[in-house]
Amino acid sequence: MTVEAVDHRIDIRMSPRDLINIGIFGALYIVTVGVFNLLEFISPVMTLVTSGLSIIAAGVPFMLFLTRVRHAGMVTVFAVIVTGFMLLIGSPPITFVIGVVAALIAEALLWMGRYRSRQLSVFAYAVFSTWFAGLFMPMLYAREEFLSSPYMEGMGAEYVDKLDKLLSPAVLIAFDVSTLVFGLIGGALGLRLLDKHFRKAGLV
Repeated sequence: MTVEAVDHRIDIRMSPRDLINIGIFGALYIVTVGVFNLLEFISPVMTLVTSGLSIIAAGVPFMLFLTRVRHAGMVTVFAVIVTGFMLLIGSPPITFVIGVVAALIAEALLWMGRYRSRQLSVFAYAVFSTWFAGLFMPMLYAREEFLSSPYMEGMGAEYVDKLDKLLSPAVLIAFDVSTLVFGLIGGALGLRLLDKHFRKAGLV
């Protein structure tokens, strides 16, 4: 199979195929994350656990998506779709901001590897995954407002009280750091499971 040539210039023009790939894999990523996050209603502890599991599992569709990425902009649009959806279902706005910034850094890593580096692809996913940190970040600077938000109210008073007690500043910081670690695990897992796809796409 002929491998597509990779343009080393920063080109953000999107072809119809690029947009289709972004839409398909963005949807797969959202569904993967959503399946695990359905368990968050069990308890606040499960919320943290399922977030970590989501990052690991979602590494598979994201890494498969990267085999289709050949120029700048695609990961950023992907991030806008994913975190934009999270914003619509009640996630705090900081999640969207972190998602876009993380995507831009991931784009830089991919460009440094000329979109062919397997290792940098894993690091790019790890960085991208830090958008999860935004889910609870308001607990550090707007705790009362976050706990009284419509989304939290929908979880029930008992759940909110337990979450308030669980998410101390130390736990929140540890969770934020863990998103990067789980991202590395998810990226490595995705790379291992999709090794044939990566080789076929010319990633070395």
